[in-house]
Order: sequence, then C-alpha cells, then structure tokens
Amino acid sequence: MDAGAILITGASRGLGAALAKRYASPGRHLILTARSIESLSDIAAFCRSKRADVTVLALDLVDPDNVEAFQQARRALPLTGAGLSLVIANAGIFDGRSSAKNLETVDGQVRQINVNLTANIALLTPIAEEMKQQGHGHLAVVSSLAARQPQPDSPAYSASKAGLSAWAQAMGDDLIDAGLYVTDIQPGHIQTAQTDGHRGALPGLVTADKAAEIIQRGLARKKRRISFPLSIALLVWLGNLLPTPLRRLALKPYRYTIAQPIAGTEVESRER
Repeated sequence: MDAGAILITGASRGLGAALAKRYASPGRHLILTARSIESLSDIAAFCRSKRADVTVLALDLVDPDNVEAFQQARRALPLTGAGLSLVIANAGIFDGRSSAKNLETVDGQVRQINVNLTANIALLTPIAEEMKQQGHGHLAVVSSLAARQPQPDSPAYSASKAGLSAWAQAMGDDLIDAGLYVTDIQPGHIQTAQTDGHRGALPGLVTADKAAEIIQRGLARKKRRISFPLSIALLVWLGNLLPTPLRRLALKPYRYTIAQPIAGTEVESRER
C-alpha cells in the first residue's frame, strides 16, 4: 500500500535529522529540506542506506522568495498516488538575550516572528489546500512548551511559538472535517548543538533520538498535541495555575542567557 511522501523541514541535523532516520524505510519517499542542499548529504545518505527514496530541496524560511521557489520545486516532484501524507515543520530560528542587562534586539525579535510563525504559515497553508483536494494528510508543527509558559529571556521566540500553536489548533479544528489532521508538537529542551550556547539550567533535557521517538509515536496516533517531557509539561501546567508573583518566583531558577545569539540563521532551536 502506498503510504505517501513525508516532508521534514530543517532536516540536516538535530531533531529534523533524527526524525528523518526514524521514518527512513524501504520504499518510503522522504522530502528533506535545509537552507543548503549540501548540508543534507549525510542524512540523505543514511536514509538511502535504509532503502528510502530521498529528495533534498533547499528551503530558507528567512527569505519569502525562497519559500515560494521551494513550493514550486515541491509541486514539480513526481509523487505517487497517495501524494504528500505528512509534513513535519521543524525548521525555525531561536534567539534570546545575551545579557541579563539587555533586552533582545528589535531586529532579532521581528526575525523570529517572521520565520517561526509567518514563514511557516506561508509554507503550510498551500500544502493544506492541496491535502484538502487529495482528501487526506497530516500537518505537524514543532512549537515549544514556551508557547504555554513564555520565557522572559526569549519573549519573541515564546510569542512566535504561541502563535504557531494557536494556528495549529485552529487549523486542526477547521480541517478535521476534510479528513486532515494537524498536530502541535510542544517539546521541552532537546540536546542539540544549540544547547551548547544555553547559559542556564536545562531541566528535562532529552536527546534528539528520544524526542523523535516520542514524536513519531504521537503522530502515528494522530494526536492533536504532543508535549514532552511529561514532567516539564506538568510543571508548566501547574505553573499557569499559580498567581503571577508565585509563577515569576518559580521561573527564577530557570532564567538564562544565550552565549551566541543566532538570529538570522536556520538552527535547531533551543528545544530542538
């Protein structure tokens, strides 16, 4: 039976690469993206060694023209009868304050909103329209637990992920009658190269492989939301029940700065 193609953005490393490895199987068509095709060579080779059919495409969410060029290249792919069955929108950027004395820059904040929220909406909405026409499909966005507990040291990142989660929930409610599923993935900290620049506590840190395992299992069950690790998701829920002064006090041990802010480049985010 034709299971359809899977598109994973930000697949060159971290969570995106771990997801690609888990979905690589004989005959499965994987469409993997990153800012540069060259950066996908290793993960593409691994997936092909598992006898997956791999297509690599360049996608730079920072550049709206590049997003449109990607859409054209994607539509030109010779997909089989089931078409595109699953999209995991993993690519994004992360930034935060480099010093407790400074706020984030305006440019850095606007860029995070543009990439993490606006560009992902521009990427996914046309795909959702195509999935409606084919009568099936599954969209998944990699948001963050910061969507539910905004981080004082990364306000724009938190806002971008809160917006993405709200979009996913609304789209899920709208598209279910058309036979489509939308999943909001809300991870906590995931061990990637990005965590090396995180100056502060990393509670509940999980490996990219473990995160990919949890996500794949949740997507197979068509879950509307996948939040992990459970212990941190529970603390976030409890924290939102607290009066504001107590909630702020509870956040203090987890305040952080970023050693090398990364606005403007495709990275695996702090959670990814």
